Order: sequence, then C-alpha cells, then structure tokens
Amino acid sequence: MPCRVPHASPSAIGAPDERPEFHALALPPERRGEIENLIIEGRRIPGVRPLRVYVPAASLRGPDPLPVLLVNDGHKAFEPSNHRSVSPWHQSGTLQLHRLMDGLLCEGAVRPAVVVAVGVHASSRADQYVPIRTRLGEVEFGGLGDTYLDLLEHEVLPEVQNALGGVQLSSAPSERILVGTSIGGVSALYGALTRPGVFGAAVALSPSAWIEDGFLTRLVHERGDAPGRIAADIGHGEQQPIREHCDTLFKALSDRGGERVLAQPVEGVHNEDSWRARMPRLLRHVLATQP
Repeated sequence: MPCRVPHASPSAIGAPDERPEFHALALPPERRGEIENLIIEGRRIPGVRPLRVYVPAASLRGPDPLPVLLVNDGHKAFEPSNHRSVSPWHQSGTLQLHRLMDGLLCEGAVRPAVVVAVGVHASSRADQYVPIRTRLGEVEFGGLGDTYLDLLEHEVLPEVQNALGGVQLSSAPSERILVGTSIGGVSALYGALTRPGVFGAAVALSPSAWIEDGFLTRLVHERGDAPGRIAADIGHGEQQPIREHCDTLFKALSDRGGERVLAQPVEGVHNEDSWRARMPRLLRHVLATQP
C-alpha cells in the first residue's frame, strides 16, 4: 500500500502490509487519531446512550469543517474485546474504524473525517434500525427507525459538536454519512434515501434487504432516485436469499444513482472481520479526496 507518511512496514511488526488498519499500527503517534468517550441521555428514545468519537490527528485536519460518519452498532466500531490480550494484528470482532481511517489517511485515499460510534442496546437495535413494524417468524420488531434518525440529527450531532469544541463538523448533507452493517445497514440506507437533505451518503455492508420482502427496494423504485453517494456490498459466502434481495436492491440503486452508487457482491461473509476487510473500498467511495 503506497503511503504518504513515512513509517516502518507493518511486516516489521508481524502484520500484513496490504491492509490500511495495520499501517496505522506503524504510524508515528502524532499521526494517529484519538478517541473520546461521551454519554448522552436520550430524549426521543429515552435512556443513556454511549458515544465514542474518533477525531483524526490535528496535523491532518486542515481548516475546513470535517465530514462525519455516524456508525450504528457503536460497540463494534473500534477496539475489540480481546484488544488487551492479543497482538493488534490478531484482534477480531470489530470494524477497527480508528485504524482504518488512520491507514487510509496515511495512504491519502480519503478526506479526514470524524467517526461517531453510536451505542445501542442489543435488545432494541432491531426496533431502532428498522422504520416499519415487521416480523421474522414469531418475532415482531421495528418501528422506531425514523425516531432514531431524529435522535442522530437533533441529539447526537449537536452533542458531539459541543464536545469537540474547535473541531468543526460539516453541516453539508453529503458529508454526513450513515454507516451500518446487517440490520444497521438498513437504517443507513433508509436514512440516506428518505432524508437526503440531512444525511447525504451511506455505507452499508451486508444490509438486511430481505426485511418485509424487500421494502428498501420498493422505496428506491417509489422515490425514483438515489440522491447521494452510496457504498454497499454483500458477501458471496452469505445465505442465498439474503444475496438475492441485496442483488435486487443494488441494481435498483445503481440504475438510479449512476456513478454515485457503488453496490455489488464481493468475496466475504457475514461478520465483523469480513466487513473490516471490505470497508476500505467503501470508505474510499464516500470519502473520496475529490468528492
């Protein structure tokens, strides 16, 4: 991987050279971003909600307001649970977005951006990420998807901006990017499709396009456009019905969004380690240095 910041090869510390997150391990400390921990008391969806916020290194930020990635399932965004017991290049189970961003910035492949990992309780995540009430077998879920997006816009973003002080977040819709995996990818795509004046881009890995027999695909057809940048994929190793729903959704998005949409099947399966390996390609699309 060609880098613009001089540093040792990741192979010198036992890590593969081809992955951006391992280059981040070899960067000088002053070139690595930092993570801040916040807690908000939700109003629209009551309860305490943890936020973890990655801010890129000061030397890389520049004077302009920064794009912001709002990441669903925030507990899987940064360090894995085994980060204290094994070497960094053997850590698993999360997206490691702080390292991915550091490595991609070192490569010069993306613009610097703030990453906000938004916590959610496992028992209510499906309710918050799906806007319609639906069923899977005997389990009923969904219905709070729009309320959750309201919370991101009116509670999370102002709280993060207040906490960051002099680091300004961009208010441009194209630079407010929703990120999600699996059922969290439904929320990301839904937000970008229905609120393009607020959230103008989305990243969705293995989105649960099967929900309500493809309601996201029907939404794309009804709206007639994919207004912002969208990056999505589905792994070849995932279950066939899930792949088929994603193929249909991706075709609809690509037909309407043209070059703004990067959506296709790739090698991979349905877990965080696979998503982490696939994430750089999608981030390069939504955070391109020439947007």
